[in-house]
Amino acid sequence: MSVPLRWVVVVGGTGIAFLIGFRLGVWDPFGWLPEKDSDRVSAAAGFGGAIAAVCALVGGWWAGGGGEGGNSLRQRARASGTSRVTQTGGGGSGPVDQRARADGDSRVQQTAAGGGEQQPDPDPAP
Repeated sequence: MSVPLRWVVVVGGTGIAFLIGFRLGVWDPFGWLPEKDSDRVSAAAGFGGAIAAVCALVGGWWAGGGGEGGNSLRQRARASGTSRVTQTGGGGSGPVDQRARADGDSRVQQTAAGGGEQQPDPDPAP
């Protein structure tokens, strides 16, 4: 799922969580809230806000890529003639995307330092 779509889900889910928390607070099945309607609505809004805050924090972590295990690394290189290109990417523990194209007597060397998992090149150079 794309990052912008994740944020749409988080914002919509947070709004729905607030409404559910608010309605549960207004309903007050155990009779713990005051009898006066304005006080009941204030307490229910606070309860809904607390529920929405928790959902927003968890959703923000998820939408920001919190569960993906690190940064991704993308390296692209193109060499022609007798040129040489050396690229070293460091440290990320997320996916690694490396693409290279070398024409003639040129050379391309790409190294992903760290424990990233190598992704296969979907469009290998001939």
